[in-house]
Amino acid sequence: MIVKTFKVRKKGLVICGGILIALLVILIVCGIVHKATSKTYPMKTESERQAFMSEMGWDVSEEYTSCKVVSIPEEFNETYESYNELQKEQGFNLKKYKGEMVEIYTYAVYNYPGNSENVVINLMVFDGNLIGGDVSCNELDGFMQGLKNPDPDSKASLDEKESEEEIVEEESEDSESSEAKSKKDKEKADNSSSDVNSKSDKKQAKNAFDSSADSSSEESDMNDEETETETANVTDSNDTEESSTEPSSENTSAESSSQQW
Repeated sequence: MIVKTFKVRKKGLVICGGILIALLVILIVCGIVHKATSKTYPMKTESERQAFMSEMGWDVSEEYTSCKVVSIPEEFNETYESYNELQKEQGFNLKKYKGEMVEIYTYAVYNYPGNSENVVINLMVFDGNLIGGDVSCNELDGFMQGLKNPDPDSKASLDEKESEEEIVEEESEDSESSEAKSKKDKEKADNSSSDVNSKSDKKQAKNAFDSSADSSSEESDMNDEETETETANVTDSNDTEESSTEPSSENTSAESSSQQW
């Protein structure tokens, strides 16, 4: 048996060690970069999904309009390859989830630039984390894009618009309230005027009634006085007649006596 021995120089060991260290550093850096580029978004709760969509710049429905479970195929066709390219641009890769069952949450989008109807956002969730998604329009000439809003100012503009509408509504309510108050004050004034007129009419009627009663009383007093006067006259007349009748009787008696004698 032949045995061969090799003598390794110290310099070669140092070089090999340096190469191994460099490879480790590269692997660590790549892992950190990969982890940073493939940020994890938890999607276990509704609040987490709403927070993510708000971060992406979207104003969406308060609850998902649909939630369905789909299977990522083992083999990608042309459609899936094209869709996965869109996911890669966002830092996702659906090929990692071939054969897995994933959930797709769909929400209505209200502030897509230039289009506020029939626009939705789809969130693909696996094991409680976001693995992909898109924003799309299901109209005939629709579109599909990544999850981020291309015009982040659109959400702020929408908030400003809503704020302006609220201010207009408040001003309108204040105006209506002022008009109602003015109308109420006018009605109150009319009612007060009507009450005053009614009281005045009642007072006039009472005065007229009192005047009429006084006139009737005066007429009654006058009639009573006239009746008393007439009665007195009649009594005096009767007394006069009686007094005129008595002397005549006396004269007649005297004459009779003189004739007898």
